[in-house]
Amino acid sequence: MSVRKGLLALAMVVFIVVGLMSLAGYDVFLPGAVFGEAQASETGRLAVIRAASFLTMAYFIFRHLRNKRPLSSVAPVQVFINFLILIGLFRLPFDLAHWQDWLILGGLVVASTLLYFENRSEAQKIFKNDW
Repeated sequence: MSVRKGLLALAMVVFIVVGLMSLAGYDVFLPGAVFGEAQASETGRLAVIRAASFLTMAYFIFRHLRNKRPLSSVAPVQVFINFLILIGLFRLPFDLAHWQDWLILGGLVVASTLLYFENRSEAQKIFKNDW
């Protein structure tokens, strides 16, 4: 394994750990004033987006290390939305004050379904005339 692939594998493991820690309610923040607005006690949209981003990056690093490329340009968007849904189910509070977040999550489920079918049709077009 080359140094580059070793570093990618290490980054993938870190992204997976940080993303899964978020499911348990523990968030990792960078120290310093870079993210001064983000508080360690914060829950909600930012925590969901951050965890979904980490897991999406880990997923595509894993696919890269296995030499599997996305078959369409829609695949990264679909994977990110799927991770948003997964993390959102665990992190968003179940109360009436956050009904808009749950409405957005429902819209993401619809978008994920549409993107799934778009990804399948686009992936089939890529290889249709290759033979």
